[in-house]
Amino acid sequence: MKKKTGKVLLHSVLVLCSFVALYPFFIMFTGSFKTSSELGVNAAGWPIHATLENFTRLLNYNSHIISRTFLNALGVSVVSTVIVLVLASWAGYAFAKFKFKGKKVLFIFFLATMMLPMEVNMTPLFIMFSKLHWLNSYQVQILPGIANVLAMYMYKQYMESLPDSVMESAYLDGAGNWTVYRKIVMPMVKPATSALAIIMFLGKWNDYLMPRTMITKQEFMPIMVILPTLSDTGTSYVIPWELIFAGCVLITIPLLIVFFIFQDKFMSSVVMGAVKE
Repeated sequence: MKKKTGKVLLHSVLVLCSFVALYPFFIMFTGSFKTSSELGVNAAGWPIHATLENFTRLLNYNSHIISRTFLNALGVSVVSTVIVLVLASWAGYAFAKFKFKGKKVLFIFFLATMMLPMEVNMTPLFIMFSKLHWLNSYQVQILPGIANVLAMYMYKQYMESLPDSVMESAYLDGAGNWTVYRKIVMPMVKPATSALAIIMFLGKWNDYLMPRTMITKQEFMPIMVILPTLSDTGTSYVIPWELIFAGCVLITIPLLIVFFIFQDKFMSSVVMGAVKE
């Protein structure tokens, strides 16, 4: 009886937490299909007269700047994620399977950089990129984050668990380091790659501080920077919440697509990381 009561209580708490977590998304999603007048009287319910006009207005806003910034964010996020995964896998492989002088000290130094918040580096980065004339460009949004220590650390931890005997057999068959890395190591760490792909894409897609600091021209801005300007209505004091909700739905779609593509590998990576033999 006590076990049943405990289960009922536990499930009730989980349902309540799920409701609290998902209700804002419900308001966002339904609000994107409502007119401004309906939002004023029915902000938290289902739309009475659903319309796609908000998305049309959003995409046509300010000479299609939302469409441009959406593509900017998508391109920067994809390119940045790919580069991060490639470089981090190289570094993780080196730290996990090779011996070289100063390896432990260098690894500790890399980990120490994770203790520094991004805000600390913002001023020197701005000065450096301004001297390189990289402000208002795509590379300034991509290059500062390609040496990702978290991704390197996760790859190292996964690769250390790989049996050396498999790689030694490949070396005996005449395979080189590059062949072993490409045909043996990387296929065996697909769960880590999938998990990192989600994390890195999400981090870059949601990045606001870096592009807000380095970019002043709208044609180079990602949508995360331009979307808050929809509430800048001058002296009318009427915030177009229906457009903001539509924009929030728009920027959520790529995140859902990436998660559903990699969710199986992501969940398997969580299980592998939680179980130790």
